[in-house]
Amino acid sequence: MTTTLRRVRTDTGRPESVDTEIPKNRRAVKPSDAEAWVKTSVSLRASTRRRLKAWAAEHDMRIQEVVDAALETYLGLK
Repeated sequence: MTTTLRRVRTDTGRPESVDTEIPKNRRAVKPSDAEAWVKTSVSLRASTRRRLKAWAAEHDMRIQEVVDAALETYLGLK
């Protein structure tokens, strides 16, 4: 499984994003081609996040993909 890691830059001390590609063999829930991902922020209980992270890993998905699919189902979009 590929993940995004953050490295600390030695010159500034600020995190630096490291982009990774999605493996070609993974099942992924993706938005339509016309719709791009946008950033948002939510707070979760620690226990809920742990269960979400474990479930996503077991199903070879990213947390954002699980949340997106769950919200589409909850909102009646699927």
